[in-house]
Amino acid sequence: MKHEDFRTRVRKKTEGLREVEGACGICHGTLEAITEEKGVVSAYERSEGILAVVKDDSGDVIGEGFDIVWSSAILAAELDAKLVPERFEEKLREALSEEDEIRAIADVYGYGRVVTPSVIALQYVKDLGGKTVIRREKIGVVARLYDGSGNLIAQSPVSYCPTCAIVKAIVKNDELKDFVKDRLKNARNTGKIKFEEGVENRYIAKGGAVKASIIKGEKWLAKNVLGCCIAYSTTKAEIAAGLVPEESAKRFKAYCNLCPMKHCWMEKSMGAMGNIVLHRLSEIGMEIEVTSEGFIVAKIPGEGFVGRGTLCSLSALTNMLLTSDGSKLLKPSPAKRFPNAEE
Repeated sequence: MKHEDFRTRVRKKTEGLREVEGACGICHGTLEAITEEKGVVSAYERSEGILAVVKDDSGDVIGEGFDIVWSSAILAAELDAKLVPERFEEKLREALSEEDEIRAIADVYGYGRVVTPSVIALQYVKDLGGKTVIRREKIGVVARLYDGSGNLIAQSPVSYCPTCAIVKAIVKNDELKDFVKDRLKNARNTGKIKFEEGVENRYIAKGGAVKASIIKGEKWLAKNVLGCCIAYSTTKAEIAAGLVPEESAKRFKAYCNLCPMKHCWMEKSMGAMGNIVLHRLSEIGMEIEVTSEGFIVAKIPGEGFVGRGTLCSLSALTNMLLTSDGSKLLKPSPAKRFPNAEE
């Protein structure tokens, strides 16, 4: 009965979430509701991906989920705990990873690390003279990879976010999969280090932002490190805990120094805002090309719009909106039902 009371309180807070915010935005909005109701959300690295656990305000486990990265695993746990609005449940499950996808991605580079293989795939496609494009479909994102002749070489299913979509596309093409796997065979894997250390990643969210902590036993290696999403706050927490090489830490700091979002936070997660932009761009038929140029970069070919992100194209799209002429980018539809102003 006490579990149901917690669920009721959380679901009451999540009822205002909208489908346009996408799987990522809904996940973060639900995390914020869990935090407000004193629940606990944790994630743990495993060889095949990430195990996420949701506890209620009594400390009892009410949901578990497993997926390829922290964020989507947390969404799976939120769904298992029945904390997400019922009207979204079926659509959100479609954006999660199938067991065979999880195993295939882990075979390339496991322990919940998806950005590094995605960046290698982006460069692979670029070297072919091709392009990687993303599109909002249903409640998630689909990535399509093309060679230099415009032939489709890989396509993802509907996925949690653009990075998840790209890494899922990798395992749809044997040649690309083998290339990425070979490039990573001797690479340092921070997720594996964390698994071997037996650490817990713990999250709280408020006002659209996320704070991540890394805990080993009774020791807090990093505490309440602020980031614009689950993935980025975890990465910053890894930096604070000394788990990430200094060169990578400098690159992430350089991005934060340039990001204008911190001065105009709108009480929504970066994933929600990026999804809203992506939804509109897909709606008006814009093609969003994704590349890696130190940071993740989103471009609209022929239009001159460019956005720079951290680990994900959703942050790049939010950056694109903030640094562009919004009217030219989103092409607002004509006003409707405007009283006494007939043209």
